[in-house]
Amino acid sequence: MRNLQYLASRHRNGVATAHCLGQTPDNPEAAVALALNALSDMGNIVARHCFTQPENLTEDQITAYALALMHLRECASTAGLWRLANACDALAVTVSRLIEDRGSACHEKCEALTRFVMHAKSMIQMSVDYEKQRAQPADTQHHAHVSM
Repeated sequence: MRNLQYLASRHRNGVATAHCLGQTPDNPEAAVALALNALSDMGNIVARHCFTQPENLTEDQITAYALALMHLRECASTAGLWRLANACDALAVTVSRLIEDRGSACHEKCEALTRFVMHAKSMIQMSVDYEKQRAQPADTQHHAHVSM
């Protein structure tokens, strides 16, 4: 747990949050775009590294994933994507265990890390769709519902 706490302290001090700073709820599209970029970075980490072969994972690869997860969590929080931010927090437990004991890496854990990228993208899309629907004037929503 010490390694992840160290990474989190670096993260909290602004090392990994620089890309999300300056994005406020006044510019939600930009904040969501930053979250999608952070998610893309996670996808690249999963694609480049041996997450399909847990026995070949290195501490650096797991740490890179942890940093990307913290960055995604910060961007999700900035964008108001609370469900995604909470999911990042939940996954951080698995990642911290892998950092502490790389020998605990198994196909199920690595698959969960890989699958998270797909689920996170769906969470972002669902939030964006919900906000678009909520932003429609009531009259437009009524006509859309009646025409179905």
